[in-house]
Amino acid sequence: MKETLKLQLEDLKEIRQKSLSRIVHNLRMHLSGRLISKMHTMGYPSCSFQHTAVFANIDLEGTNIVTLADRANISKQAMSKLVKDIEEMGYVEIAKDPRDSRAVLVILTDLGAELIINIQTSIRELREEVENVIGKGKVETFLEIATEINNYFEKGRPERGGFKIVG
Repeated sequence: MKETLKLQLEDLKEIRQKSLSRIVHNLRMHLSGRLISKMHTMGYPSCSFQHTAVFANIDLEGTNIVTLADRANISKQAMSKLVKDIEEMGYVEIAKDPRDSRAVLVILTDLGAELIINIQTSIRELREEVENVIGKGKVETFLEIATEINNYFEKGRPERGGFKIVG
């Protein structure tokens, strides 16, 4: 590698460590890892981080796959696979959408509802843990700022579904 490139990379070392993207990504990975670990401990060992895309976006009365995919920012095909996975595990069932005969609704089963309730309990516990470390005020401030940043990027999306993850 050219010496000038090495020097430029060296200059970027500290900047890269304080990168907004890196910090948010690492925080997401820490929180997600803790949440998945709690889910497994609670008796949901077959659930993965990917499955949370369904659980985090489903409405109590059911949600069609296109809406789930849009909310999760993934392709319809990827969401269909996730829904099929958790349907086989017994967390959701599929029914015809009464508003659109071409669509199907993904509806929580009792097992799926229990999972979501338990996940929310775990999320509250994680928040309380963080509040105990840095204080409730800082957590509130962080959430306000993160929401502002998220809203800024939501406005700039080229389409409602935005930058979808295809898979």
